[in-house]
Amino acid sequence: MPDLDATCSLDLGCPSDDFAAFCDAHPDRQVVVYANTSAAVKARADWMVTSSCALAIVKHLKDQGQKVLWAPDRHLGAYIQRETGADMLLWNGDCIVHNEFKGVELELLKARHPNAMVLVHPESPEAVVKLADVVGSTSQMLKAVIDGKAQEYIVATDNLIMHRMRQLAPGKTLFEAPTAGNSATCKSCAHCPWMAMNGLQGVIACLENGQGEITVNPAVGKDAVRCIDRMLAYVAANPAALAPKVQGMVRSIGAA
Repeated sequence: MPDLDATCSLDLGCPSDDFAAFCDAHPDRQVVVYANTSAAVKARADWMVTSSCALAIVKHLKDQGQKVLWAPDRHLGAYIQRETGADMLLWNGDCIVHNEFKGVELELLKARHPNAMVLVHPESPEAVVKLADVVGSTSQMLKAVIDGKAQEYIVATDNLIMHRMRQLAPGKTLFEAPTAGNSATCKSCAHCPWMAMNGLQGVIACLENGQGEITVNPAVGKDAVRCIDRMLAYVAANPAALAPKVQGMVRSIGAA
């Protein structure tokens, strides 16, 4: 890692011992965890997912009659639960960035820019997701700006994505979705403090000097990789299953 202190609020909010106890209390459920978790948490999981395949995999489990234990992001879990109707028990975690977006403020910003498309990551609160034209992963939001016919976009995810959007879609106008407040009253202000720690000098140190090496207990790693391999195998074997998911998460991309 470019910086070994660059962690994640989702990881910090899901300690492995507490999570193991949570799993032990609900042995009848398939354990599905988001990628932003520790190896020890993944070692207790049946499935790992990313935001681009989570809907398809949870729907697959629901169709098999399985109940799901989901961790760590409660907003993403609740979104998937609403979209799939799956029986899901949610860990009470959230992303420090997406949790701060506010529906009331977003509605006011939309009123000032009525022709803007609203792009929202599903780790955001329900009130924010309900106002979205596009709900999707980072790559899906980026695609919406590149392919969309709208001139203006309101973006509810980490604001570092704005630079890439401007590179790939020059001439389009982007607005940051409002967070908890202005400057000092918000924790992240739509900018992850840990992601920002991964600078170019750290990347160079990794590549040239092997700095930032991570070691994982072999037994934990062996258990953790199973849920990752299961996800990769499902995605490779079921490309058609992901296509409807994209239509669901990116609701308006065809009309953008």
